[in-house]
Amino acid sequence: MTRIWMTLLTLLLIGGSTFAQEGERVSSQATARPIPTVKPPSPLNESDKAAAAPLPAATTETSGAVSDSAWRNPNDTIKTASAYSSDAAPAPMGAAMRSEPLPASGSLLKVTSGLNELPHDQGQVWRDYDITPYTLRVTSTSKPEQAIIDWILRETGTDVWFGSPLGLLHADKNTLRVYHTPEMQQIVRDVVEDFVESQAEVKTLGLRLVTVKSPNWRRLAYRMMQPVSVKTPGIEAWLLSKENAAILLDSLRKRSDYKEHQAANLLIHNGQSSAVSMLKPQTFMRSVRATAAWPGYELQSDQIEAGFSLEVSPLLAPDDKTIDAVLKCSVDQIEKFVNVDIDVPTATGGSQTIQVQIPQMVSWRLHERFRWPSDQVLLISCGVVAQPDMGVSTAASFPISLPLPSSPARADGLMFVEYLGPAKSKPGQAAVTPSSAAIDNRGRY
Repeated sequence: MTRIWMTLLTLLLIGGSTFAQEGERVSSQATARPIPTVKPPSPLNESDKAAAAPLPAATTETSGAVSDSAWRNPNDTIKTASAYSSDAAPAPMGAAMRSEPLPASGSLLKVTSGLNELPHDQGQVWRDYDITPYTLRVTSTSKPEQAIIDWILRETGTDVWFGSPLGLLHADKNTLRVYHTPEMQQIVRDVVEDFVESQAEVKTLGLRLVTVKSPNWRRLAYRMMQPVSVKTPGIEAWLLSKENAAILLDSLRKRSDYKEHQAANLLIHNGQSSAVSMLKPQTFMRSVRATAAWPGYELQSDQIEAGFSLEVSPLLAPDDKTIDAVLKCSVDQIEKFVNVDIDVPTATGGSQTIQVQIPQMVSWRLHERFRWPSDQVLLISCGVVAQPDMGVSTAASFPISLPLPSSPARADGLMFVEYLGPAKSKPGQAAVTPSSAAIDNRGRY
């Protein structure tokens, strides 16, 4: 027991000396470090006093907005009372970056009110042409001014009015309005003068359509004909004196393969259009359609008008020495009908064979513009084409028609065009020609 107490006493003595040495070491380090001194504050200058001044209190405006005198962060924006309202809709993302918002419909089309004046970057000028000396005397159509527009477009083309420079062309029964360059205005003036100076005088134009099976008639006729340039492939044209034209026509009539389908003297207001046609309608069974009613099917018929149609639009110079004419001719020939048998169900549950017809046709077209001296005859050859069928003439003249073969035939189609001078009727009287309402003007150019 005595030994235990001696051991504890020894440990206490050793621990006490160790703690005493550590305390002396810490105390010596603390006394060795110098104590820093603090300088008294220097007096403030005027700028420091202003910076250290207390911030002004924010005042509330009567409208609820923050006053401009209140301090704020320069990067912040002033918000009104409505901006803090819970009912305000949030701004769409990217709205601040879009310079022009899209229309409500979402379309990208932009339409403006345009310029206050017409562009004249290439010297365009406006001209009004009085066309009443012509239009008031034409009685064969309700829109006589349309012929003037047609001939202007034939002379200038259509591209110059729909491209650059800007051009305008408009006409009513009294005035033709044109906006274009001075060069184009001169072309328009020349065309309008031909109409106005003629005072819608009625002209007589002779047309004769014949066919010859063999084209060998050229062998003896070439020496009396003068060739004319033609743009349509397969079409030929010549000019003949009236004496040589009479000789050629007389020699053709002596041939056994000669057929004369139309001979007419058309009375036409200068510049207007007239049409002649010989058409024979033919009905055929085009198709069959199933129905619920007896007998369970329905036949569908159709009609084809076989024959030829001719449209001419002449414009003579004021002195009647030159004729400018646009000719359109079309021939549709039915060679035969191909029969096809079709099985259709009947109302009793069975089937029946019905025959439908498919037309086999051959056609040719002529659309050319010619200009020639009025004291000569224009002869046009369409080549060996389908021969027109015999039909009823719709021209206001006495056609000379001879029977044609019942079977399909080919022949050289010839057309004689001759100016016969002014008509005996006075200007302003209705010309005895078919109504122009039946003419499709969409293809007039």
